[in-house]
Amino acid sequence: MWGKIVVALCLGFLQTLSVADTDTNRTFYNGTQREGKILNLFSIVRFPNTFCVGTNSRNGTCYTTDECTQRGGTTAGSCALGYGVCCTFVLGCGSTSSQNCTYFESTGTEAGSCRMKICPCNGNICQLRLDFETFVLNQPDASMATTIKNAANTAITASTQCLVDQFSVTNPGGSAPSTICGTNSAEHMYVDSSDACNELAFNLGSSGSTVTRSWRIKVTQYSCDYNNLAPDGCTQYFFGAMTDIVQSYNFAGGHHLANQNHLFCVRREANKCRICWTTTAEGDFELTGAMTGANGLIKLTAACCDAGDLADCLVLPGAVMATAAEMALIKFNNGVCGGEFGTDTNMDAAATVCSRQTPFQARFLSDGGEIVADVTNPPNGVRLAYILTDC
Repeated sequence: MWGKIVVALCLGFLQTLSVADTDTNRTFYNGTQREGKILNLFSIVRFPNTFCVGTNSRNGTCYTTDECTQRGGTTAGSCALGYGVCCTFVLGCGSTSSQNCTYFESTGTEAGSCRMKICPCNGNICQLRLDFETFVLNQPDASMATTIKNAANTAITASTQCLVDQFSVTNPGGSAPSTICGTNSAEHMYVDSSDACNELAFNLGSSGSTVTRSWRIKVTQYSCDYNNLAPDGCTQYFFGAMTDIVQSYNFAGGHHLANQNHLFCVRREANKCRICWTTTAEGDFELTGAMTGANGLIKLTAACCDAGDLADCLVLPGAVMATAAEMALIKFNNGVCGGEFGTDTNMDAAATVCSRQTPFQARFLSDGGEIVADVTNPPNGVRLAYILTDC
């Protein structure tokens, strides 16, 4: 797409004539005359509708002033050497947008249902990325007092369920990301796009709120031929760094969420053939369904992920313990559950688990509640550091 401005240049020409020239179409000044005809030249200034940063600290698209107004945007500074304006799109409840790089923002007065539709900006859009620049909703059931029964008729609490506020996004024709709540600022989420519109939906409880709700979500649309699309099914996608941190939603709120199927994906960077995962602090790995092996060690076994409503789980495809000493203590398959990601009797020495299986992934799965005996201290969820190593 291109912006276009037409600039008219008016040029007058002078011609020297004798005083005897009496052509009535000319006006004489001290022996000279000015030609009555004016030549208009038109110059077309074109510029691409590219990314820009607005003076309102939001990303936008470079348009002409008229184009920005027609699209319902807000002018936030200039671009294209002053020929264009940085046009930003900031919308709220009940809005629909087909502009790339649209912001969905709260005003602080929302109640009940607050929804926004994101429609493809062209016919070749395959993926959306939602950046939660600010995201604060009520925590899951903080009282942990609601007791329910799981499929095995075991008493569990609803302490990880979003019972007051919820956020969800639709994926027409495909699987949608899990519903979330709590504190998720600086996190992100990927979802597939199609010819239909995706709906971003907040459902805010009418009572029981303990926080000032706030959100600012930047929605970016990616074309099907974009060279850095997230792999299929990824909830989050990390790239461009040899080491980074991933964490389950609402880890910052101190309490993981129920019914999650959160797939972390990491791009394999050039000349990197292995990914290694570890924790960096006490409390970085807290899931229910603690299972311990010999010497009190965490039990790293695929059975963790087969425990139904009795346990949460982290799946690390193709992973093995990083050192021979660790492998002698722990037999590792795919599933990790329990209270710590450690290797010694007190489970305070962080384990390191590595995999050469591509694509590099980790999947966090949680059930619908917490076993009553395990909720004295609500489990944080998962926070892991990864590092990519050389081939």
